[in-house]
Amino acid sequence: MSHYYSEDNDNLDSLEKDTFFKIKDRSFHFITDNGVFSKSRLDFGSRLLIETVIDIPKAKILDLGSGYGPVGIVYKVFNPKSTITLSDVNKRALNLSTKNARLNNQVATIINSDGFNKINQKYDMILTNPPIRIGKKKIYQLFSKAYEYLEESGVLIFVMNKKQGSTSAISFCEGIYTKVEVINKKSGFQIIKCLKWLTKLQDCDKILKCDRMRIFCMFMVKINKNMGWFCEL
Repeated sequence: MSHYYSEDNDNLDSLEKDTFFKIKDRSFHFITDNGVFSKSRLDFGSRLLIETVIDIPKAKILDLGSGYGPVGIVYKVFNPKSTITLSDVNKRALNLSTKNARLNNQVATIINSDGFNKINQKYDMILTNPPIRIGKKKIYQLFSKAYEYLEESGVLIFVMNKKQGSTSAISFCEGIYTKVEVINKKSGFQIIKCLKWLTKLQDCDKILKCDRMRIFCMFMVKINKNMGWFCEL
């Protein structure tokens, strides 16, 4: 059985359709098809994610699991100086992303990638509406791997419903990222922002050559872990 999060949906009959929506009074036109996520309309979670992040300007953006491209492409419209990469394992979705970027007069890099296996650069912001049906273990692997593909002050921002485990996802991410916070929420959906910085002691070793500075770093974090320092015990 084919799923929107599987690589090859060629066994599904293609039936492309047009979908229209507005973000901040700007009209958008996208093409969807059988075998892609939320083919009938822009889903609520993606809409909330878009409405939240378009006011967070960043230079290099990765839309991970981009589907037919609404999150990354709309972000690009509101942030024309940004460079956008759309990645997905679903080839049909990527073909639609190419069409939709052109349809909305935007330029985007399109990558066929299962998670991060074909991603070879770092980004200032990674956006994702994770495919819940792949299971918690694989989703958490994506959250963990995203850390490696962020610039030092980069952010991972994802949308998840409380009923789908956003509370436990926050707890998991707090063990990896310097700061994790809910930056928007509506109707059970939460937009969760994870700030990278340098969070681990071994990362501190890269920039702190002196043992005294290492001890000082550890001491300051122990005083107040929530001050936003770049080390963590």
